[in-house]
Amino acid sequence: YIDDILLPVTPEKITWSYKGQNDTVNLINMEEISRIRTPGLMEFSFKALLPGADVPYARYLTSFKEPFVYIYELEQIINEQRAIMFYIVREKLPYKRVGFTTKKMVTIESLNVLEQADEGLDVVLDIKLKEYKTAQSAEISSGINTSQGSRQDTKTAAKTYVVKDGDNLWNICKNQLND
Repeated sequence: YIDDILLPVTPEKITWSYKGQNDTVNLINMEEISRIRTPGLMEFSFKALLPGADVPYARYLTSFKEPFVYIYELEQIINEQRAIMFYIVREKLPYKRVGFTTKKMVTIESLNVLEQADEGLDVVLDIKLKEYKTAQSAEISSGINTSQGSRQDTKTAAKTYVVKDGDNLWNICKNQLND
């Protein structure tokens, strides 16, 4: 399902991909390390057949729908710029295995429509979906007690120093910062 749209023919294959965002850093000692970061958004891609006639291998929620009806519904989702639920329902599995469902909020990233003369009235959609996540905000404690009603200014005045002929950074730090 894409939102409440049941694809009439189960896609032959669905590709899931995670884009890693890890990176490599070279340290000052020339050692190379990896930094693990939060993974990127999951992407789904597949081709979906929309039969141009009522065929026995297709499944419909109510009754047969022409391919253009599916295309119109998907275009509406794209034009409304909204996230939708993508369901992969697995049922009637072999060896008496229990079925299960994968559910993800997604956006439609691309929708390509292929009509070929040798396919008759059938239409093939090439669909790319991307996982949808909203921005998460986090509350950070400042450590300042705001119940007193006023906040004390903890800033110190900036210190300036005019560099003189013969000065060097080492001596300036030592004289000005005692360090």
